[in-house]
This record gives sequence, structure tokens and C-alpha cells, in this order.
Amino acid sequence: MRLKIFSLFFLIVSHLFSVENLNIQTPLEKDFHYFLDLKNSEKSYEHTIKILENISNVNQAIFDEYAKKIDYDETLAVLQCMNANEKSLVEANSDCIVVGLNLKKALELTPLEINSIILKIEDRYPIFAKELKIINSPIPFTKIVSSSSDIIYDLYLNSSNNFLYEKLNYKLPLKTIEKIKYDEKFERFLSLIISNPKLNFLQSSFFDLDDTNYNYNVSFLLAINRVLNKKIDEQTVIYFKNALSKAISQYEKDKINFWLYLLKNEESTLAVLKESSDLNIYTLYAKKNIKINDSFKILEYEFLKDCFTDRKILIHSFAKTLSNFDVKSISKEFDLGLMQLNLNKVNEIVLLNNLELKEEELLTPKTNILYYSYILNELETEFYHPLTLFYAYVNGAKNLNERLYFNLFETQNIYEPYLSLELLGDEKVKEFIYNYIAYTKIFAKKDLSLEEFFKNLFQPSDFH
Repeated sequence: MRLKIFSLFFLIVSHLFSVENLNIQTPLEKDFHYFLDLKNSEKSYEHTIKILENISNVNQAIFDEYAKKIDYDETLAVLQCMNANEKSLVEANSDCIVVGLNLKKALELTPLEINSIILKIEDRYPIFAKELKIINSPIPFTKIVSSSSDIIYDLYLNSSNNFLYEKLNYKLPLKTIEKIKYDEKFERFLSLIISNPKLNFLQSSFFDLDDTNYNYNVSFLLAINRVLNKKIDEQTVIYFKNALSKAISQYEKDKINFWLYLLKNEESTLAVLKESSDLNIYTLYAKKNIKINDSFKILEYEFLKDCFTDRKILIHSFAKTLSNFDVKSISKEFDLGLMQLNLNKVNEIVLLNNLELKEEELLTPKTNILYYSYILNELETEFYHPLTLFYAYVNGAKNLNERLYFNLFETQNIYEPYLSLELLGDEKVKEFIYNYIAYTKIFAKKDLSLEEFFKNLFQPSDFH
């Protein structure tokens, strides 16, 4: 009887507080609340399946909870394999290995361990076994260039940065380029190679690639590749002009005109930049004075009134760039609120500090900014500059340190720091720079130039 009463109570409460009864507008908001429902529920196959049927985008957070709550051993085993480290996977069965082992993990193993895995998987998973044989060979490059385009892309796009530099930094044969150049993954492949200044020999493969049938971004990347390798000539200008002819947005046109001005120093190009109505770092370079419109809001929360000026600048710059001040903003991966908080990072803070938190509280400004401050305080022990703080916050400190290991912002190129800014490949960073300079004027009453902003990137400065 108690069980029946409890079950009836559960059904009533579930109905009263169901997602359909909440004032939710977007599919992502619905997905997030279904995720909370799943996380707070007991193990139940039927309930889990019912929730999953209503979700429009299954991300990693949802899959993790689904695997825990489905009450199905095989699904939980898949999750355990996905989360297993490379050493434990050596002893696993072939199915678990293929689910949990990626190329970056495999490169952490010894040659003997990789051979052991190959023997286990080669009958059922011959393609992955072939890839492991390639990375385990004495000269992987010679094996890769004669492989299929799928294997070439998989190995280049999913290997570690050290492996790319130490084993694959060679000029590609023309036959290999012909094999891969029309694949939809080519743009991502090109971006990865050009973004790492250390891959100079590999970059030389694309100095003279015909860009006729490619989009704006590929033409731009080919131009930046030549700038990076100090080939400032007519071919570089042609690539930039080709990109300009394919550009659609005003921002894209401003970016190309900025680089054409840097290369050719023509006043007519600078004049075009000055006439642009778009607010971005490229037009700021030309106009010198920051333009501030109504989109630059000021958060009027009581709890922010006693913040130091430099922290107010950071909070507003982050919020405008990441969420455009939308307190309900939810990304596909469930980054939440004003500061687009990463759930995994928040959970680490909660565990480390023995705190209590309901995920939905992160959509309230005070809680959201509090956890943002936890994260920023930690990052400020390692990074000093607003640019590096922002990139590390969004992409992770490990990711930033890997990128800096490529010698970004230290290429000894006359077009720094703008060259490395392009190589970072994150347009949000450029948006943040503009917003930071704007909020410096709003709160500090100071006209901060781009040149001043880029000073002291890697050492304590007035920003900290």
C-alpha cells in the first residue's frame, strides 16, 4: 500500500513539475530541464526512455545520465569503456577498446601495448587496427600518404600535437593532396595544420594550391599560411583578394581588408575599413577610437556594486561575448547562463569545496557570476592577461598551454600579434578584445588602444 501511495504521489508531482508545465521557450532549455529530470530520478528503464524520446540534442551530459539511469548493464559498460584510461583498455576486450581508445590515448601507450591491442581488434575492426599499425611504425608518414583519405584525415585530425610535429611534419606528395583536397574535412585539416607554426614543412604543401573552388575561409587560410612562412608576395595578395571576392558578411570583408592594408599599406584600403559600420577589432585598428552602442549593457545587480573596476570590466566583457547578457542562455553542451559556465568545471568546484548546488541555480545571475569568479580566480594563478584568461576560460588551460607551445605570439613575424590571433582560430576571442576595450572606456574612463591591449601577454601587468 505504501508503495502504491508513493507511486501515485510521484506521478502527481511529476505532472505538476513536468517540463511541459514550465515556462520554457527554446529546445535547449527543454533539453536542459529534461536532463535535470533524468539526473534527479531513480533508475528506471521506462522513465529514462520516455525522457530521451523528448530530447532534441543528446550531448555528453545527457548520455552519461542516460547510461546511469537506464538500468541496463551493457549501456553502463559502454560508458565505463568511454571513460577508461588507455592503460586499463589494454586488458579490455575488442569492443571496449574500440569504444574507449582514441588515437591520442593510443599514443600514450608503449609499442608493445599497441601491438597487444592490434592483435585483439584486427579481425573485427581492421581499419582501426591499420591506423594503430601506422602510428606504431618506425616512419608513420610513409604509411599514411599511401592510405585512404579517411585514414589520412583520421590520423592527422585526431593525433596528438607532439605526434604531428615529430612524425608527420613533412611536405605531402601531390598525389596525396589530390586524394584529399575535395573532401569536406579538408578545411578543418588545413586550419589545424596552419594554426601550428611548428608544422612548417607540412605547411609548405599548400603554398600554391589552386583555391578557385574553395570558400572564403580556405582562401584566407592559404593567405595566412604564406604570411606565417614569410612569403609576402603577389600570390599572398591574390589569395587575400580571392577571399575578399567570396566574403559575405561585413566582418569577413573587414578582416580581409585589414590584412591587405597590413601587406600593401594602401590608404584606399584603410579608407574602406574606416567606412565600415561593423564594430570589430579590424575597424577599431583603422578608426583608432572605440565605438560603443546600446548593446554594451551594464549589469545593475547590487552584488556587483563593490567589485573592483578591473573585475567589472572582465565580467561585462565575458558576459557580452559569451551570452550577450542572456541570463537563460544554454549551449548545446549545457554551458549555462551569463558566463556560460561549464558544468564539469562547476562540479569540480562543488566537490573540492564541499558545496551544495542545484544545476538550475546556475541560471541565476548571482550564482552564475559567483562560480565564474571561482574559475577565474584559479586561472589568474597561471595567466595574467585578459586575452589568455578568456581563451583558457572558454577552451581550458591545458588547451591554451598546448597552443602556446606552438610558439604563438612568439613567431618573430612582423605581423604579430595579429598573425597569432588568426592562428588561434577563435573568432570569439576577437569579439572579446573589442568588448574589453569598450568596457575599459565605460568603467575605467580610459581609451585603451589595440597596441596597449596586447602588451605583456605573458607576464604580470596593469591588467592584473
